[in-house]
Amino acid sequence: MDSISFFWSFFKMLAALAVVIALMIVGMYFMKKYFFHSLPDVNGSALINIISTRHLSPKNSIMLVEVLGHVILLGISNQQMSMLSTINDPDAMEKIRIARLKDGLSSAADPLLRYKSLFRSFGRLRKDS
Repeated sequence: MDSISFFWSFFKMLAALAVVIALMIVGMYFMKKYFFHSLPDVNGSALINIISTRHLSPKNSIMLVEVLGHVILLGISNQQMSMLSTINDPDAMEKIRIARLKDGLSSAADPLLRYKSLFRSFGRLRKDS
């Protein structure tokens, strides 16, 4: 009788340990994905600023970077990084600057803004249905 209760106690302990480890891994994933982003430099004192990044696949992305006032579009893959284009149009530069200031001010003022908008949109979906 003791061997059966020992087996089930051991099994419950391993299951609880597996759940705790799984929760820790999921928590680390979300922390890394949503909280450890470098915030944009609002006052523009950095020499190199990443304006935007768009992931195309797990190992390929394009990145819009500002280096000393020049805006460069980079293609990044697992093996290399290459310059795709430079942006010299004054209208496009002004749009980028305005979008960057809006994004920088909102993320610096409230780091949980993304979650607030997600919960608001979820609440709207529930009201509509």
